[in-house]
Amino acid sequence: MESLVTFVCQHGAGKSRIAAALFNAAAPPGWRATSAGIEPQEQPSAAAASMLVADPAAAELDTTAPRPLGDTHNGMVVAIDCDIPEARQWMLTHEWPDPQVLAELRALTAELIAGLNLRLSSDQHGQLA
Repeated sequence: MESLVTFVCQHGAGKSRIAAALFNAAAPPGWRATSAGIEPQEQPSAAAASMLVADPAAAELDTTAPRPLGDTHNGMVVAIDCDIPEARQWMLTHEWPDPQVLAELRALTAELIAGLNLRLSSDQHGQLA
């Protein structure tokens, strides 16, 4: 069974989708990401697709209608520029759809993946001992 990371932003249409795509493009074994919104808008943001147009993560970009957190919430939750109790909080310094948002999300996602890989490696070494 896969472990799930749910990236959440206000509308579930842009920042959370990019983070999920970046995560899924480099996900540790057994992990998968999805996106959600606190107040989902009707359509995904066109800016998300534009930002990832030349990126390998574009193949992972979810193009379905944004969904509310309640429909996806299990596992780890990462709140991007919004407040969700008990979630990891990522507060970006750039406003959507500034292209620097992609760089911020790439760095934060890489850090999260590195932490999960470290945890997986520690778990595997513990099983071998």
